[in-house]
Amino acid sequence: MKLTYLVTVYNEVKTVKKAIEQVIGIKYKNKEIIVIDNGSTDGSQEIIKRFKKIKKILRKKNLGVGKTMETGFKKATGDFIFIQYSDLEYDYKRSIYMMNYAIKNNLDIVLGSRLTNKNDSMLKIILNKPAYLATIICTFLINIFYKKKFTDIIGAKLYKKSSILKIPINSHKYGFDFEFLSRACKKKLEINEVSIKYKPRKKFSEKKIKFYHMINALYEIFKVKFFE
Repeated sequence: MKLTYLVTVYNEVKTVKKAIEQVIGIKYKNKEIIVIDNGSTDGSQEIIKRFKKIKKILRKKNLGVGKTMETGFKKATGDFIFIQYSDLEYDYKRSIYMMNYAIKNNLDIVLGSRLTNKNDSMLKIILNKPAYLATIICTFLINIFYKKKFTDIIGAKLYKKSSILKIPINSHKYGFDFEFLSRACKKKLEINEVSIKYKPRKKFSEKKIKFYHMINALYEIFKVKFFE
């Protein structure tokens, strides 16, 4: 099986070099690497240009994460696609396990959950990291609407290309993950999750996704459920 690493970048000059080096260093021969920079203005593109033998798409302006994913899905030649976020929050080494897990269990999507291995109570997690509240609320709604048992719907992702190309993408900004997963559930794709190590940013202010983006997420979840 061929595995595509889709490295998504937007103003990650401090970490983008390491993010690309990490997937280059993975000891799996049948892989490809696609780096899509969504109009960075901090010097990230100059770093990306230094790398050879990888596919690069360098946008002049920010078209949104959904457009990045849509482009990456179409350009990928792998049987599976692993999303390598350039902020280094998720354990890239888990990608091979997630692909093998998908193959063994005939899955279309594998979610990498940050919460399945937590020993702390949910209340403690929320108090320490308030941003988790948005994840928990949205995950709860997806579970109720589609009779699932997910713990974390916006962690790491691995997709089976032949399955996800059937899902249209209309939300090109912060609502992408919620629209896409809602549609995948509605189409009854086979989805499961595994645990993944997670190293959050030290400064939450550096994150591009803010708590108030939950409004977009809720809109997409309800739109797909009740109006499609």
